[in-house]
Amino acid sequence: MEKQRSVYVFNGDEFALALQAGLEPIEKTARNTPGRVRIAGKGKPAKLGAIGKRIQKAIAKTMAPTKKASSSDMVIAVLKHENPLVRKTVRDIMERVPSIVEARQRQLSDEKIDALVSVYMPSPPDTDATQLLLDSNARARARFLEAWPCLTSKQVSEAAGHGSKNQSMTTSRWKGSGKIFSIRYNGAEWFPAFQFQDGQPHPTVARVLQHLSERKSGWQMAFWFTSPNGWLNGRKPAECLDDVEAIGGAAAEEAEPIIG
Repeated sequence: MEKQRSVYVFNGDEFALALQAGLEPIEKTARNTPGRVRIAGKGKPAKLGAIGKRIQKAIAKTMAPTKKASSSDMVIAVLKHENPLVRKTVRDIMERVPSIVEARQRQLSDEKIDALVSVYMPSPPDTDATQLLLDSNARARARFLEAWPCLTSKQVSEAAGHGSKNQSMTTSRWKGSGKIFSIRYNGAEWFPAFQFQDGQPHPTVARVLQHLSERKSGWQMAFWFTSPNGWLNGRKPAECLDDVEAIGGAAAEEAEPIIG
């Protein structure tokens, strides 16, 4: 026995004809045209009568009352189901379908346009600006390395008096617990020396990392510590690490989101 359908989908013309015919489900044919569809179970195509045409106009006005609209441009779904959750889910899905499809179309269009632009413009439009930023950043790193001593994992371990064969264990443990940070240069990991006191991590560094470690990279942290800070009256945090409260407050202010 064939299971009875619970969902019927019509365009506006088909729905008007279905109402005219007593809401009989409609079976589409290859020869269908607006105002001429075939009722399921009947062999002859049906036409909209006067009542059907009035229904057709009413549907169009209901969906788009302020502008000229065609009922054939509309899709109407009729769902028969006892479960209210099913009815609500279908309704929610149908309301969101247009925006989902349009968003996907815009995405595909943008991707195609970008692909064409790349053919006519091999270099991105911000190439010059990007290169300037890269050059500026490289110079800033070079100045940092010249002005601020940095240590290897081995040197940090030796200064701490740790005799482990794995000389990166000390820095890995301290870095993992948020006590120190590192920078990378020439394929190696380096640890700015200002963050150590008597071979141990300076506690102020951990205080700063609590606020900024998720917002800044290693190099950005290095620049923050070695740049004049307005919250410290122009002092560089790396030069006044013993002022724990002031530097902790400056880091907290830096971490605050920008509003407006």
